[in-house]
Amino acid sequence: MNRYAVNDLVECSLQHWYRTVSEWRTPAGGTEAGCVSCRASDFAAIDSFGHWPHELIHTLVGTLELAATQLAVALHDERHSRDGEGRSTTPCTACLECALTTVRACASRHGKDITDVINECAMPRLAVYVEMNTNLALDAATRGEWAS
Repeated sequence: MNRYAVNDLVECSLQHWYRTVSEWRTPAGGTEAGCVSCRASDFAAIDSFGHWPHELIHTLVGTLELAATQLAVALHDERHSRDGEGRSTTPCTACLECALTTVRACASRHGKDITDVINECAMPRLAVYVEMNTNLALDAATRGEWAS
């Protein structure tokens, strides 16, 4: 598979994710440790400090994992199928590893864009959400609505 096709696959996947981030409003409940699929994926390392809302990272991980799977299937077909014989929707380990490495490298080249989209679209909304909930909690505590 040529480099331009791989770049197009990752860029289209990221464009879809950018749109998801631009439409994001408030965080969903989650755990501090994150979910199993995010912990198991190298793609979650893009948020190396763990400061971004989990559902956005979860969506990014899913987007890049899907792109890697699609690339792995295409690579497997290209490398191992002769005249359409033996086509498989399950790529071999070597093709999957090659696809993961390729998508990781391509996503890494887009790291600044990913960070900018999070910082410009999601973080201001997160700050407003946190401030609003902090003020609600302080007001409730001031009025004595919370018993200690």
